[in-house]
Amino acid sequence: MKEIQRHHENKNHSEPFMSSFHSPWNIPWQEFEVILGIKNSFSQRNLNFKTEAQAEIFLKNCGFDLTNQMHIKQFEQFFGEALFFIRHILFTHTERDKFIVPSQLLHMTNPCDLLIHASSFHPRKRYLRLWCCSILKVMYAISNLQYSGRLHIIDDAREQIFSRIRNILHQNNNETLDCRFKDLIIRLNKVEWKEAKTRTSIVLKLLHKPDSIVDEVFDYLGVRFVVQNPNEIPLLLKLLIEADIIIPHQVVSIRTRNSLLNIKHPKKVYNFLKELNSCGTLTDKEFEEMCKNMSWSGANLDEIPKRANSFTSQHYKSLQFTVRHLVRTPNPAFLVLESMTNQLRRYTGILRQEPWMESVIPQYFAHYFPIEIQMMDQESYEMAKFGPASHEQYKANQLKAVRERVLGNLMTFHEEKLTTQEL
Repeated sequence: MKEIQRHHENKNHSEPFMSSFHSPWNIPWQEFEVILGIKNSFSQRNLNFKTEAQAEIFLKNCGFDLTNQMHIKQFEQFFGEALFFIRHILFTHTERDKFIVPSQLLHMTNPCDLLIHASSFHPRKRYLRLWCCSILKVMYAISNLQYSGRLHIIDDAREQIFSRIRNILHQNNNETLDCRFKDLIIRLNKVEWKEAKTRTSIVLKLLHKPDSIVDEVFDYLGVRFVVQNPNEIPLLLKLLIEADIIIPHQVVSIRTRNSLLNIKHPKKVYNFLKELNSCGTLTDKEFEEMCKNMSWSGANLDEIPKRANSFTSQHYKSLQFTVRHLVRTPNPAFLVLESMTNQLRRYTGILRQEPWMESVIPQYFAHYFPIEIQMMDQESYEMAKFGPASHEQYKANQLKAVRERVLGNLMTFHEEKLTTQEL
């Protein structure tokens, strides 16, 4: 895109004739429905920008001042990334050749045109409007991702949180893996780490959950523990709580998914066995053996409100939840100031600390960062890895939903219909 030129008077958008009467009761119904939670923003069929001035003011209020070249450059980057995402992630190879990008978009010199084209009702520009709407949906997700504070601290978060977990993991000489804390030891079949979600994966997640924003993406980091038997999961859960890997008051309860454990029945059985043990009917050894053989399988749907992910298979069995950890990251401004004072000390020869520095600029920033923890037994893991509950099937369902939401009616244009459009 080149530097923006003002041409309000000479520009003709070929819009159909509209009455000049502007009643205060011309209600923006689409916007009302989004604000009131009746629909999500991705369900809007078009925008309502008729002039370049309107679009320019809107972009400025959204944080993109078109008099600032840096803002224009950032807008261009989002536009280019969104176009690439649609063509190479959402389209198949055949669709890439079939649904050509309108030349108005390829040669666009003014960001305002994207909003104006997305508002057009001209019948010969419907294909262009649908393309613009699709691009804007993806750009919205990308901008949320780009300006998320969490992505800027993810490296520090990964190092600090994962190191706490690795401290309780121990590799044995026979290459088996244990999770240990104090006198509790749990044998693990496998530990899998989610180091970070890819940029494409996050954009897909934001687009398939249109009510979410980046600060509500909780699984940037994750760890999955796999044990042999379901009855070992409660002990692993207890261990992680005692080791402060899972801090109960920092668990994001709305994110909890449990299709493995039923604690209502085991709790009753445990209390009964405890009474028998306390009155001498059961020996300590018998008590331990009966606790070990308690059945925990089958989540009680009454214990946790239904929060099913529509893309998760009914065969997917796991205990998963999100817990936040406080992460401290260095303040770049403090590092610069510290470097300057160190140079000053070398020149002056005065070797003393400067206690005033941290009172002016904090040395660290503190943030809560979420990590998703999953627990599975071996059978559930194999089902999730290779069966109908596999991650590949989940991603395929997710991609299908994003295609429908972002592309929508654009996919209905066949070759004959395209001949009616100005391309």
